[in-house]
Amino acid sequence: MHELSLQYIKRFRMGINFNNISLPKVDLPSEFWYVPWSSALIEIHADIQYRGFCNDLDAKLFPTFRKYDSCLRLMQSLSGGSTFMPEATLLIAHGQTNELVEYVAAVQSVRYSIDTGAIQNIAVLPEYRNRGIGRGLLLGALWGFRRMGIKNVTLDVTADNFNAIKLYRRIGFSTIKIYYREIGS
Repeated sequence: MHELSLQYIKRFRMGINFNNISLPKVDLPSEFWYVPWSSALIEIHADIQYRGFCNDLDAKLFPTFRKYDSCLRLMQSLSGGSTFMPEATLLIAHGQTNELVEYVAAVQSVRYSIDTGAIQNIAVLPEYRNRGIGRGLLLGALWGFRRMGIKNVTLDVTADNFNAIKLYRRIGFSTIKIYYREIGS
C-alpha cells in the first residue's frame, strides 16, 4: 500500500483594531488611482485574482486561484452574498493622466458582524509589486471598513509571505492565530 505524504503550510490570521491605532493616510504612487466596486468590474476582479495568485503558493493552497473561471465564480459568489462589503472592495488602476493603461491590484472584503470585517483576497500583479501598491490597496480597504463603522478587521496570510506580513505589521496588524492548511491537490 502506497502511503500519501501530506504537506501543510503555516498560516497566520492577523487582525487590526481601529481603536488601538491611528490609520495612516493613503498615498498611491503617481499614475495610480482607486476604482471603487462596481458589479460591471467583476471580471476585472477575477482576472486580477487569477493573474496575481496563479503562480504563487496561494494557488497550491486554494485551487480556485489556478483558473480564471474559478476566480470568476468565486467573485460572483462573494459579491452576491449578504456579507459582501463593496465599500472595502476596490481596484487600483495605472495610467497616464487618468488614461487607463491597466488594472493592477484588487481587494475584496466581507463583514462578519456589526463591527468586524475581513479582507478575503488582496492581489497585486507580480510586475507591480514592491511599488507601494499593496500598501495603498490595503489602506484603501481599511478606510472603507472604517467609514462603515467596522472596528476590527482580519486577514489570513501564509507565514512565508514575509513582505506581506511586514507590511501588515507596519500598518498595525498583529497575529491573533496560527494554523496549518493542507496543500490542495
